Formats: sequence, structure tokens, C-alpha cells
Amino acid sequence: MSDANNLDNKAFTIKKLSENTDLSQFDCSENDELDLNGFIHNDALSYQREGMGVTHLFYRRDKLVGFVTLAMSAVRKGQTGLRLDNYEKVNYPALWLGRLAVDNTERKKGIGTFLLRYCLEFAVEKANTELGCRFAALVTLKGHRTAFYSKYGFKKVKAYLDKDYEMMCFQLF
Repeated sequence: MSDANNLDNKAFTIKKLSENTDLSQFDCSENDELDLNGFIHNDALSYQREGMGVTHLFYRRDKLVGFVTLAMSAVRKGQTGLRLDNYEKVNYPALWLGRLAVDNTERKKGIGTFLLRYCLEFAVEKANTELGCRFAALVTLKGHRTAFYSKYGFKKVKAYLDKDYEMMCFQLF
């Protein structure tokens, strides 16, 4: 049963992935069609070094329970469904949710929902203080994953992807 409403920032310690991070106890391989477990163990640090995304690690009582990898992106006006009169922008800045995963032993406790809310709050905070950001965007497998994101306001958008994948956006404001 989900207890996402009982979780807040004080429940977690959030750290940036580093070469010193011990990932040996983290396992999100159950139902892992997107190979998120392989990503965090083999690729996330090199992505970070190359400026492709920054991985935020979430610890609860000193146990790594989940992670998100964030990057900057853009979405085309035609993808968003926005109806903006007298505005000629073609692309809108977006926070890209590259990866989001929860440890197998911590699922169904609201942590995935908390991680998603963290991403959206992060985007709004940065948009209000440091950089432009109108959307949060992601690509995920169709099915239960799109249902999860839809539940929190993400909308499917036009994108030329493999038939099994869906691009989704959330309008921040």
C-alpha cells in the first residue's frame, strides 16, 4: 500500500551520485524492462561526467531507496498542445526525467510518487530562480508506466518513437 502522502523531504537524504557512492545494495531489477538497474550500476556515472544527466540518490535511514537522473531538454510547441496567442516560440525548455527507479524492497511505499514530485518541484524551483523551464518531459514504455505518469498530470505528446514507447510532458505553468 502506498504511503506517499506521509513522505516529505525530511524523510530522505538526497545526494548526487559520485565515484565514492556504494551502489552494491541497490537493486531495481524486478520488472526492469528499461534496464534501470544496469543504468545505475554501469552507466549513470559516465553520463554524469559527460554532462548528459545528473543522478540524484534518495536515502531513507541510510539505505539507498531510489534515484532519478535529470537533464535539460526542450519540447516543440506542436508537441505540447499549448494554445499561445501571439507567441512565436518553437521550442520550450524542459526538465528531462531520464531515469526514475525504486529499490525492489521499497516498492509500493509511495517512494516512486515522492521521486516524481521531487522532480516537478525541482523544475519549478529552478524555473523560478535559475533558468527557464516550462515542462517536465520523459519517454517511457507504454502500459502501466504511462498510467503512473498520467495519474500525476503528464500528457502523452507527439513523438516519433519505437511503437512500445511514449513521450509524455507535464506543463509546470
